[in-house]
Amino acid sequence: MRYLQTLLTAIVAILVPARTQPSSEELALLYAALEVGPAEHLTPTIERRVPLSTDDDTVTPLIDLQVYAPPVVPQGGSKCTVDLLKHDFGDGSYNNPAIAAYTPPTDKACGQPGDWAAVTLNLTVNGTQYDRLSSLYLSHVEVWRHSSAEPTKTGTMWTSVKDVTHYSALFAKSGDLLMDFSNIISADYALDGVFHVTLTGTFYAPTAVFPKPAVADLVLPISKLSPNQTNFFAIDNGAGGTVAVTVPRHAQQAFLEVYASGNSAEEFWYLNTPDEFLSYFPPSTGLIGKGPFREVQALVDGKLAGVVWPHAVIYTGGITPTNWRPLTAYGTYDQPTYFIDLTPFLPVLADGAEHNITLRVRGQGEDPTINSDWFVSGSLHLWLGKTEVSGTMATYIAPTDALAATSGRASADNATVRLSVVANRSIVIESVLHGDQGKHVVRFEQRLSYSNEQKYVSDGWVQWGVQLTEGTTQSTHGGSVVLRDAFSYPLSVFSNYTLYEMQFGAYGSAINQTYSRVLQTPAFARGSRSILSIQHTKGTVGLDDWPGLRHAINGTGATDQKFAFHSSTGATYYRSIAAKNDAWTRDSVWGSLRDEAPPVPKEQIKPGGGPGFRRELGTSV
Repeated sequence: MRYLQTLLTAIVAILVPARTQPSSEELALLYAALEVGPAEHLTPTIERRVPLSTDDDTVTPLIDLQVYAPPVVPQGGSKCTVDLLKHDFGDGSYNNPAIAAYTPPTDKACGQPGDWAAVTLNLTVNGTQYDRLSSLYLSHVEVWRHSSAEPTKTGTMWTSVKDVTHYSALFAKSGDLLMDFSNIISADYALDGVFHVTLTGTFYAPTAVFPKPAVADLVLPISKLSPNQTNFFAIDNGAGGTVAVTVPRHAQQAFLEVYASGNSAEEFWYLNTPDEFLSYFPPSTGLIGKGPFREVQALVDGKLAGVVWPHAVIYTGGITPTNWRPLTAYGTYDQPTYFIDLTPFLPVLADGAEHNITLRVRGQGEDPTINSDWFVSGSLHLWLGKTEVSGTMATYIAPTDALAATSGRASADNATVRLSVVANRSIVIESVLHGDQGKHVVRFEQRLSYSNEQKYVSDGWVQWGVQLTEGTTQSTHGGSVVLRDAFSYPLSVFSNYTLYEMQFGAYGSAINQTYSRVLQTPAFARGSRSILSIQHTKGTVGLDDWPGLRHAINGTGATDQKFAFHSSTGATYYRSIAAKNDAWTRDSVWGSLRDEAPPVPKEQIKPGGGPGFRRELGTSV
């Protein structure tokens, strides 16, 4: 069997184009803009900078942000903004989502329901609580997944805006909005914060230069379909989550969008230790097994249809919490999604009968291959036509599992342990379809590569992890590219916990992370978009007395980020921003979308940084 998989991989390597990540030409504009910098530094004047250190005598909350590319929307046309949900997630909110009835707006300024040029959501949250994961659904389809900010004594506040135009078919019909923000209130653990949430939607009428995009006609949920609970699948075994769908016979295109994030023992999956080396370290170190490689698989009636190798989103409490105050890691408040073309399966799916779509996660462990757990959901985007689709699958090369290989070596007495994990994946699925376009060939292909190098010293209390995930997912319909996802996700993490078990312990980390992605998908319907985020961060946390429940009593953190975005339609957004010890030290924004997400006001910039997190012993967070 292994020989056959190796042979198939070799064949695919010949069939699939060699380029497996964003090309230098595609990224040249992004790097060049960051190098040149803004032409001018215009900053609006608003209130004086917020004092951010924990013991400052203030009642003003810490304003957090995740850098993001503002949605591209019509300029000069009509629009309307409506309140969609207001809710306080406090005591009793755990596994108790907020549910609000949704009705499409009918105000003339909004445009006709379903014919919008763009739809955006604005989420504003304030509250004091440790980082929690939240998810938002419309008619059981997940449309937004995000984390919360780390707490401060005076509270935290953050706002993010998301383009949800590709869900227009959902927003055109009445349904239920369900938001899960499972907060934990516990006096024993000093968890007493409430999340105050406001969600609004802005609907843009089309204009002559900004018409309605050709988004999907129908969006189906790939979720648990629960009426009153979170709808993602919590996966901790090899079975995954399955939902039955009925695809109309006249569907012409089908694309699966996937949300996937590791949580609990899988939150830092990219630093997990291969099982065969866990015995090299004492249990007190707390290392977690199952290895660092993860693959999210999509199956149609049990047959592999495509995979996702996800970006490692680091939450605000991740690795070292002081690293992310007030500037968070990329993806924290809007996790990226991934697309798989299921159009080659339409001859099977679009027969009017029910078919199963399964999302599952594969790691490197045994029975199961992953720890607990992964939160995974999806949505099936369908473009409908006039002709019933038919056809045959001509090529199917998709080995069941990627060939992840682990190697390692240790010095005498395991003083230094080095581990290496590599994986490669090639998939080609091609069908000949008959539909509105007549006879045409649909080809879906993926070529992905992965490497992870780990080094441990001091019985595993000191760890280095260097990971590179890159590849290209591409689809052509009738010879034209309709989906291209070229990505590169370099990540390096150094963490030191050697002082953790001391009476007044400490720990720290240094992290470098890049998100480089060029994405074209019919779900967005406005060409391609390129994103480059480069972050460097380091920080420390000091702890109170031991033994017992540990509390952070002081800490430092510094994060530097450069961000670039441009779309094939000419929209641009560039940002160079830094924070240190709970204060902004630099922020420059330029590009055509600058005014949609302007820089931090200059009155809030402190070039030397702030005093850092500090708390007197015996006081609350």
